Amino acid sequence: MSLSQEILPQLRDEKKVQTPSYSPQDLSAGILHVGIGNFHRSHMATYMNDLFNDVTLLPENKDWGIVGAGILHFDAAKRDLLESQDWMQTLVQRDANSSQASLIASMIDFLPVDHVKKEHKQLQDMLSLNTGIKIVSLTVTEGGYFLDNGQFDAKHPQIQHDIAHPDAPQTIFGMIVKALKHRRKHGLNPFTVMSCDNIPHNGHVVHSVVAGIAQAQPDTTEFVPWMEATVTFPNSMVDRITPGTTPAMKETVATDYGYTDAAPIFCEPFRQWILEDKFCAGRPTWDKLPASANISFVHDVAPFEWMKIRILNGGHASLCYPAALLNVPYVHDAMLHPAIGPFVDTLERMEIIPTVGEVPNTNLAEYWQLIHGRFSNPTIMDTIGRICYDGASRQPKFIVPVVADSLAKEGAGARVDGLALVSALWCRYCQGRTESGDVIGPNDPQWDRLQGLAEKAKTSSSAWLEGLDDVYGDVAKSPVFTAAFDRALTKIQLVGVEATLQQYVSTYQ
Repeated sequence: MSLSQEILPQLRDEKKVQTPSYSPQDLSAGILHVGIGNFHRSHMATYMNDLFNDVTLLPENKDWGIVGAGILHFDAAKRDLLESQDWMQTLVQRDANSSQASLIASMIDFLPVDHVKKEHKQLQDMLSLNTGIKIVSLTVTEGGYFLDNGQFDAKHPQIQHDIAHPDAPQTIFGMIVKALKHRRKHGLNPFTVMSCDNIPHNGHVVHSVVAGIAQAQPDTTEFVPWMEATVTFPNSMVDRITPGTTPAMKETVATDYGYTDAAPIFCEPFRQWILEDKFCAGRPTWDKLPASANISFVHDVAPFEWMKIRILNGGHASLCYPAALLNVPYVHDAMLHPAIGPFVDTLERMEIIPTVGEVPNTNLAEYWQLIHGRFSNPTIMDTIGRICYDGASRQPKFIVPVVADSLAKEGAGARVDGLALVSALWCRYCQGRTESGDVIGPNDPQWDRLQGLAEKAKTSSSAWLEGLDDVYGDVAKSPVFTAAFDRALTKIQLVGVEATLQQYVSTYQ
């Protein structure tokens, strides 16, 4: 049998899956979310599900139902799939010791996706006219924010279209500007714009895109000051390891729980959400959830962002390339590897954590141990290929800034040998073969460029750093880092990945 409202009574009787205690029909729309991917469904949608399942919190939150939206072809496919399940989704959170399944019903609708004509009338109408919508949230990945070297790219063709055609926008950000103009003109309440993407200062990023479009459009001299004074763009730090859905996950649902779900979500038990409490039109009472929900409102999200981005994302970015080169398929396998696991642990303690700075009410060594345990979770099956993808975007976010901070603070005495080794491993990976000789397929939007530079680096290590000025910036000009990179790449080519990792670890023993 397939997941739907019709089978809920049977699932309740069987008690294998936690079913909603509320009826989605009793909810009304309060959040319009763009980008209904696995992470949104394991994170924000689950937090809302928890609120609705609490009989004491439901009455004050029933106006915060989620309406899904999207503008791309795969959003249309996801909508069709979820519609067949009455918008319900299975969430399985598990680790080595436990597994718990629940049904998520916090999304009450998913707007039709007009990816062909690109008129998006229903989406634009809801943004402009539905005053019940008080939060517009997004998980569109970093690539969806039209950035160039971390800054808003006003010259992007789609952005140029929205600037030139403010009444017929094609990006979600142009639609947000159009909707806010309409609400201001007609005296309607504005809405909060909230990024839930895993990017530093995500609130500032989405604000820069919305404001950038508005400022470039004609006749906005009064609108822009109103927007800046009225609309809020809270920063937040989001965290929950959530891999993509696989056939094995679908089979697990069918075998263990007795029904089929075309898009179940499997994730770790851990989750965290740190937010600025800046919501111009109100918000759900997330702060009333129990402490186990791990959600906090703070004045400044930045320390928590740096902690997570450097220790967790930096850890992922450090282990993925040696794992790929040694044919290690999953993150948890990498943590158990006799060379990779100790390498990541040493790198974190000696080079990454010292650059993080103080984080309120947080012991960074204990936080790393928490991350270590999460990486080691054998049930998540998080693939190394997923973590390796798009290194040209990930390295300048997660590794290069750590190097830059270390060099700025310590100069010639900076500890960057391990970080330089990460860059050398990325370079070696881009040469396109594992140590066993297996072909590494294209795994980056810039793969051809990266592979060409990696080939040149076989005889001249400087070719890699000099050819990736957009990735390394001033770090590539540091004699300390360039010398460390050259030593690392040379050693990898001479003795191999595993021996190079072991030699690095031995320098701190």
